[in-house]
Amino acid sequence: MNMATPLRLAQGSDWCFGWWHAPEGPARALSVVLCPPIGYEAVFSYPTQVQLARHLAGLGLPVLRFDYHGTGDSAGEDTQPGRVDAWIDSVQRAVAEARRRSGHGAVALLGIRLGAALAVEAAARLGGVDSLLLWAPCPTGRSFLREMRAAGEVGEDGSLHAFGHHFSQETVRDLDALDARKPACRPAQRALVVMRDDMAVAGPLPGALRAAGVDVHEATLEGYAAMVSGEPGGGVLQASALDELAGWLLASPAALPAPSMPAGSPPCQAVARIDAVLERTVFVGPQQQLVGVLAEPAVPDEQRRRTGVILLNIGANYRIGPHRFYVKTARALAAAGWRTLRLDLAGIGDSPPQPGKPWASLYDRDATQDVRHAMDALAAQGCRDFVLMGACSGSYVAFQTAQADPRVGGLVLMNSRLLEWQPGQPGDRWQDSMQRHAKSTDYYLKAAFTREPWQRLLRGQINVRLIASRFADVARARLERLVAGPAKDTLLGRMQALCRRGCDVLMLVSDADDGRDYVEFHFGAAGRRMREQRNFEMRYVASADHTFSRPGNQAQVVPMLLARMEQRMQSPPGRARKGSPPAAEARAAPT
Repeated sequence: MNMATPLRLAQGSDWCFGWWHAPEGPARALSVVLCPPIGYEAVFSYPTQVQLARHLAGLGLPVLRFDYHGTGDSAGEDTQPGRVDAWIDSVQRAVAEARRRSGHGAVALLGIRLGAALAVEAAARLGGVDSLLLWAPCPTGRSFLREMRAAGEVGEDGSLHAFGHHFSQETVRDLDALDARKPACRPAQRALVVMRDDMAVAGPLPGALRAAGVDVHEATLEGYAAMVSGEPGGGVLQASALDELAGWLLASPAALPAPSMPAGSPPCQAVARIDAVLERTVFVGPQQQLVGVLAEPAVPDEQRRRTGVILLNIGANYRIGPHRFYVKTARALAAAGWRTLRLDLAGIGDSPPQPGKPWASLYDRDATQDVRHAMDALAAQGCRDFVLMGACSGSYVAFQTAQADPRVGGLVLMNSRLLEWQPGQPGDRWQDSMQRHAKSTDYYLKAAFTREPWQRLLRGQINVRLIASRFADVARARLERLVAGPAKDTLLGRMQALCRRGCDVLMLVSDADDGRDYVEFHFGAAGRRMREQRNFEMRYVASADHTFSRPGNQAQVVPMLLARMEQRMQSPPGRARKGSPPAAEARAAPT
């Protein structure tokens, strides 16, 4: 399997993170720069991006993929000014780096969704590239904004918050002016426009590019709908789609065998700085097969450097987390003094799956071994205490690892839906229920006294069957436990044993999240069933969803995580927190 080299596209103090996939076997003289989507589609499509890059490199095409400034693993934030120009500049930097590393000038830009419009604009500013491969393109920034507004929240100043991503008033204005149908000059010699397989409408873009002098071909391929669905393993393309995309690129006259290639890839910047934080890419495991990004304080604190924090994947989201939640968390923790590793478990992001297993195999007990490899790597740098943090399936891996490895001194479990998982266990209605995503029963009980849900019910917009089954499943689970007695709840016993061992546990629960039913069933509202364990705390996050995507959610959660780490400094792992009240008294459930 093609192993990529991490790189940073630097310009002054700013930089973009990327990967260079050197060609395998005889190299071609055409390099491919992959321009990803913006927003949630960038995260959901990440497995497809990795698969495409590895496949093309395997056919001899050098590939550079990257994160725009202020996105992914790159420096910057979406709140900074000049976002659209920064994204286009990121493409231009990537093109220059691809040419430098390959030693050849011919470049193809492969743009997905809004990345297609950014690729066309960057190509026009560069004065043309060899090829444009535009997959499910948003031809204009306006069409992209229209889709985001349909599910987002528009601010009074015209800004937009959609799927956890913020688009300022200026960004909205600049996106509104972005139009790939009106390039300033011929952007490329040839183009392939790949239409969506769930909406095979070409639109005006192919005709506009032809009018600009581009040789345009059109195709419809399967894969887009699965790519952006967010389902585990959904981004894996069929061989036929890979072959058609690769075949079109290889048909370019510029894709001839390269007469020469530079010897090896130029080294990347090993450590990059973001204010008071240093970041570097690390590889861990027996074969260095697992990928992570380690954030460390630029000025180490001798006491805090002994604690390592590891952030574990949320579902199939790669190491940045949904809407960069893990990037912001890791950098905040590192700025406060703690080494923080955001890790890709096997089969997620840039870490290949274990032999014989599919991509994104969630709730897999074998993932605990991946975490232990990461702990070994941090231990080699002096860490002696480990805090594991994860949301949803990441909390499952954290909990399972803590049971298997006594080095885990702290857990932060966020919006847990399952902490124990027995695949295929017959008759387990409770386990199956937590895989059908609804809101918490508490949310529905309170919503019943407001007008809006009833209006939605009359419009047929509420899944009554799903809600009714959740109430029934919660009631059934409680009845079964009542009949079986306290010994039936083994999860409660395991959590109590962890706390008695000295592991401190913080559970964060969004007030409307469906996982609230799960954690309150086992541990009681506000953790009342754990009240004897003074190093256990359950806290609620108001007005938050499952991945903390609503406006203000992350600004609320990140300080909670920082406060928890500071609290651990005052009470070393293995000791009860003196002076800290029992969890049920300290944090009452929201009313």
